[in-house]
Amino acid sequence: MKKLMLSTLFSVLCICLAPISGHSDCTTFVLNNNGQPVYGKNNDWAPPIPGFVIVNKRGVAKTSMFIPREPDAKKISWTSQFGSVTFNFFAREMPWEGLNEAGLFISAMGLFTVTEYPQPDSRPAINALQWMQYQLDNFSTIDEVIASNKNVRIQDDNSKGAHYLVSDSRGKCASIEFIKGKLVCHTGWTMPVKVLVGATGTYAQCLAYYRQQRLENFFSPIPIPEEIRLSFDRFALAADRVKRYRPWRSGSAVDYAFQILQDVEISPTYHSALWSTVYDSATKRINFRSWNNDQIRSIDLSALDFSCTTPVKVLDISADLSGDVTNSLVDYTKEINLEMLNSSGLSQAAIDYLSSYPDTTVCTE
Repeated sequence: MKKLMLSTLFSVLCICLAPISGHSDCTTFVLNNNGQPVYGKNNDWAPPIPGFVIVNKRGVAKTSMFIPREPDAKKISWTSQFGSVTFNFFAREMPWEGLNEAGLFISAMGLFTVTEYPQPDSRPAINALQWMQYQLDNFSTIDEVIASNKNVRIQDDNSKGAHYLVSDSRGKCASIEFIKGKLVCHTGWTMPVKVLVGATGTYAQCLAYYRQQRLENFFSPIPIPEEIRLSFDRFALAADRVKRYRPWRSGSAVDYAFQILQDVEISPTYHSALWSTVYDSATKRINFRSWNNDQIRSIDLSALDFSCTTPVKVLDISADLSGDVTNSLVDYTKEINLEMLNSSGLSQAAIDYLSSYPDTTVCTE
């Protein structure tokens, strides 16, 4: 009876990854800046919704969230080994992208047509956004991320689905997708361009389209299409620009990455990107701009306190700031979580559960 009540009360949580009213057609890529990876990400989401930068702490004990469609599913528990900085628009502990202090980067993008997560088996389960926080908490390399599939599975939550671009401090990169219940990974020679986009195409489908475009524009850059940009066009554009990057002649990697993000934005006239981020591993800085503020802001990872004995810090992505905003981060409050969740369209029961979930985590230091 208790399980039935819980399942009924939180059944709405199964839509956690379904897009809020609007579209989500993100673009992520990796530049090779003299052996140092630089990550670029557009979170193309309209209409604008609240978003926050969150500093997640190491040494925090966590257990995966309740899974309404699988009330008997095993949960997984862990203690975070690394601190991280994530960009969240849904809830704390459910990021859309982020970088940990070991240099692991992960970004989600919608894959609405073919994603099919594994069916229940002996592995403990976790939802598709918390899965990213789990990776940032625990691992430093893409090999570890891929290997973790043996120990934990993403729940089949009846959402429209996502795929992921993962990279590490060595510049190794992988795309991770779930097709027909199986993990499909491209890395090394099977990932000739380090780009991934959201919406309709798998990595393999987008790569085939890019190669065709490259043949048609062999002697010149692939041209920027008119608005609105389709996912295959965005992949081809980003791949072309990434391939053309040369540190000795292309200028600042950060500036070059922001230019790519502007070129592939779905609708730059209307600032469709909720935020655009550039992660510079060489300087340990995260640079970003938002739909309402073109000023570049930066956060210095080396200046952050990742100890769980100090308060979690956050920053409103749309705040009217510029330059280094590391010292502008404020203490996290439950009201900040509610600000994100109240834009989600979930029931009050689901909002109450997700807003209170961080209270279940425990500092072990």
